[in-house]
Amino acid sequence: MAEPLKHLVGPNLVDQLANNIHVNMPAFNAAGFRQRFTEQYLDLELMPRCHLVADCLYEFLPSNYLAAVSVVVASLGPVHMSTDDFSDVSFLHLPFSLFVGKYGLDHFDASMTAQYEITQRFSAEFSIRAFIERHPAQSFKLFQHWIKDPNPHVRRLVSEGTRPRLPWASRLRNLQIDPSPILPILETLKDDPELYVRRSVANNLNDIGKDHPHLVYELLGKWQKHSNKNRDWVINHALRSAVKRCEPEALALLGYTDSKGIATNNSSVTPDHALIGESVRISTTLHNQGSRSEALMIDFAVYYIKANGKARPKVFKWCQLELGPSTQKALSKKLNLANLSIRTHYIGTHRVDVIINGRWSYLGEFQLG
Repeated sequence: MAEPLKHLVGPNLVDQLANNIHVNMPAFNAAGFRQRFTEQYLDLELMPRCHLVADCLYEFLPSNYLAAVSVVVASLGPVHMSTDDFSDVSFLHLPFSLFVGKYGLDHFDASMTAQYEITQRFSAEFSIRAFIERHPAQSFKLFQHWIKDPNPHVRRLVSEGTRPRLPWASRLRNLQIDPSPILPILETLKDDPELYVRRSVANNLNDIGKDHPHLVYELLGKWQKHSNKNRDWVINHALRSAVKRCEPEALALLGYTDSKGIATNNSSVTPDHALIGESVRISTTLHNQGSRSEALMIDFAVYYIKANGKARPKVFKWCQLELGPSTQKALSKKLNLANLSIRTHYIGTHRVDVIINGRWSYLGEFQLG
């Protein structure tokens, strides 16, 4: 089993950080810095550990922020131009970015320069958000230059840092309400030569679509008119949550239209009784009763019983296929009923629906217990 990420932020990292700082600030109290961290870190998870290091930096770096941030920038490692995964040593730079985001808000130019440098070693997507909130006009003006930067990590920072719902970060509420400042950025970056950047564009649109789905559908419809393989990937990835929610507009953009001509026959869930830890098989046969081929996205939903006794559907991917006119296709899927870290099973009747191009219909049910 892989080691938890929090173990990357411990005494060894703090020692290396202190050594890097000491080269540029000989008076830095490395021993005191390490002691302050080790007194408090053991019970903390990854991000709280990184925030603790940032707070320790604030205590032991010069009290003048401009002097402190100049030490931070001087202590960074070499620039990354590759978009391969960062190595573990890159976590050295996360506390630096958190320090800038927490203590540098009153020094826009110096702090943004620092984040420009930091993101080329380890993304500053978390720290940049505080500046977007405090200095929105200045931030977006600067971003117009950064989206043309030769370093892909800088370009990605703009699209990833402006995500309204970035995971592990506080939401950018103003951009949730009005995402229009983000759209010119995504327009420029949608055909970026790096998949690393294009994926971030898709992630940002996926966020926006949770609050403004029709805005995203309209934008992606325009992008489709002169699309290519790379842009098609962005569109598909941007719509992934909407597709999982079976939103007809999203499915239509991907070529999956109304499937009223598709019938289901011989549907079953076997066995109809199972124990936790066992499995059942979900089966159905699709029949295209129409006169033309149909592109089909097939999902299924299991109405899991929760701890309160109520059922809630969970959607799973099944398959995608092209079904010719007057053609049938048998489908079958095994459903594992073992308890997982992300799902606990409870006894009761579990309904199963099949979802064809967003249209839900009853498939069967099984008794668990």
